[in-house]
Amino acid sequence: MSAPPAVARRPVHLRRISCEAFEREDGLIDIEALLIDTRPMPTPLVTDREVPPGEPIHQMRMRLTLDRARWIVDAQAFSEAQPYRECTAVEGAYRKLVGLRIEAGFTQTVKRLFRGEAGCTHLTELLPAMATTAFQVLWADVNATDAGSGAGGTPVGGCHGLRTDGEVMRLYLPQFAKGSTP
Repeated sequence: MSAPPAVARRPVHLRRISCEAFEREDGLIDIEALLIDTRPMPTPLVTDREVPPGEPIHQMRMRLTLDRARWIVDAQAFSEAQPYRECTAVEGAYRKLVGLRIEAGFTQTVKRLFRGEAGCTHLTELLPAMATTAFQVLWADVNATDAGSGAGGTPVGGCHGLRTDGEVMRLYLPQFAKGSTP
């Protein structure tokens, strides 16, 4: 149940972000993300074009193909609806993701690679959500020696629910619990 609004209000913008993961025949994983921005009223652009109510101002899609160690082996960006023609010219820049690993520091790397005119704000915004989706899919596959580091392996120690001194570690993953002996 959502919290009731504090005051009367009207909708002015809707941003939807979704991520899906797919296991491919070749054993690789595709993570696909989609961002759609709409407004319930006409949206005038500086180019004198107007986006009709409910039509996407932005509809951006990103696909990352990963191996099971979270190395990016392919990256594709698509601008399906964009406010300006020039937006599509940056899609190829996201090939720079190939060869990177989704691990601690990935979001900072992404922000550095695609900041300002080097990237698209909307496409870049998808990448952190895609990274957490990759962890949701692959964390159980990670080699146990990678786990518990808090840096590059499973999310052990990466959130409150999976803290090393918590109940989940103590009961289900005692080898990673704080104070456990190897």
